[in-house]
Amino acid sequence: MSLLDQIKQDYKQAFKAKDTVKKDILNYLISQIKNKQIDLWHQPSDEDIIKIIKKEIKSRQESISFLEKSGKVEEAEIERKKIEILKQYLPEMLSEDQLKKIVEEKIKELNISDLRKERWKLIWAIMKQYWPQVDGKLLNQVIQSYI
Repeated sequence: MSLLDQIKQDYKQAFKAKDTVKKDILNYLISQIKNKQIDLWHQPSDEDIIKIIKKEIKSRQESISFLEKSGKVEEAEIERKKIEILKQYLPEMLSEDQLKKIVEEKIKELNISDLRKERWKLIWAIMKQYWPQVDGKLLNQVIQSYI
């Protein structure tokens, strides 16, 4: 079953269960996927959908900080619930220890001697291979610890 099929199926279940938060976020996600489909002129791949989900999570995390600063705690909590729902459709993220092992392997594999100058090469190689499972901020912190 494709990721889109799973999202649509979960949307129908949320609609029947009258789970408004889940229904709303999945409905919004489906509309974003349809927009992507229009842009691409074909059905988005699971990889494209993962990119959309990550973008939505990032957007909602930014919203949470603004909502909390303005004292809208209930709205921030709803956004947190939406993030948790969206995270269910992402592959399991790599832990910090796993990332450290990957960084060390890639440094050796790419024969990087000066990480400050060749940092982009390391990031590119890791993201190319592991991008759906890598949190960019965590990767940046791990690489920073080696500099």
